[in-house]
Amino acid sequence: MRILITGVAGRVGTELATRSLASGHAVRGTVRPGGRVLTPALARDVEVVEVSLADAGSLARAVDGVDVVVHLAARMVPGDRPIDELFDGNVLGTLRLLEAAASARTPVRRLVLASTDNTYGPARPRFTPITEDHPQVPGDYYGTSKLLAEQLVQNLAELHGLEYTIVRLGSVVEPHEVLPLFRLDWTQAFLTAQHEAGRRGNLWALFADRPDLALAVNEVAGARDDNPAVALAGPAGEPWAIHLTHVRDAADGLLLAVERAEAAGEDFNMVGPRTTTFSEGAAVMARQFGLDTVTVELPVTLAFELSNQKAAQRLGYAPSRDFAAIVRAAVSGPDLAGTRVS
Repeated sequence: MRILITGVAGRVGTELATRSLASGHAVRGTVRPGGRVLTPALARDVEVVEVSLADAGSLARAVDGVDVVVHLAARMVPGDRPIDELFDGNVLGTLRLLEAAASARTPVRRLVLASTDNTYGPARPRFTPITEDHPQVPGDYYGTSKLLAEQLVQNLAELHGLEYTIVRLGSVVEPHEVLPLFRLDWTQAFLTAQHEAGRRGNLWALFADRPDLALAVNEVAGARDDNPAVALAGPAGEPWAIHLTHVRDAADGLLLAVERAEAAGEDFNMVGPRTTTFSEGAAVMARQFGLDTVTVELPVTLAFELSNQKAAQRLGYAPSRDFAAIVRAAVSGPDLAGTRVS
């Protein structure tokens, strides 16, 4: 099978390209002009093309002759950039890619859209664990742009007779990225960033009209200079929780969406094997690095957990790298970066 991966130089794209090649597929990948490049080893086996999501002509050349398109390329949090840039890349860019796939000389069989758990609105889930039938009420502009992209894919794919699969990933990390997590410096930065983002942040509903919650952490642990582990809890002592995904689990799931016939016309959550509470995350970091643990109760609770059950039952998706395994892999080095839970 010939696969086009947009955004191939990103963390998920690189891993998916590696996995796809190992499975015997031919891979073409797009990179932005002047953007990131592949490692020399991977670039030898991947046909790399420069593409702008704003350029219909370059997109038409990219899709020519491929069987499946995996659309990973996206703009992320806008920061100080104009909001319309986010929507132009994620919504109109997806539209241009769909039109290119639909009009290709050789029919594209399937388009796999990498979407996000942010379309559900992580600050105030209606129920947990979140399944694919949970209402989609995005928490920010990014989530809104990805939801609009999902709707474009569903509507236009049917119009053009193109198979599609939507995969909602969540908090994808590489092992080296997790080492600061659940420690004082990271916790303060995380809370302050959400406060400063205001209504541009995906958790604004938790932070709106409240003082910077990092101040509460500072009151308990601000005098510490040893960067201890921090377990955040809600007003009744319930632990905060986030759902992390190892990049290799994300790539495994996307490859199933490419290969399995059962994936056609469906949407799937594909995240890590289970949620990570802040108390669990702090305990992992404390054991690994010999840290003290500080528990801080806040006036609100973040409890975000997704269900992989649909992807597991229909596609055989079986992620098994939890937070403890990712930390062990990070400490052990790149050779063990794919270590699974034992």
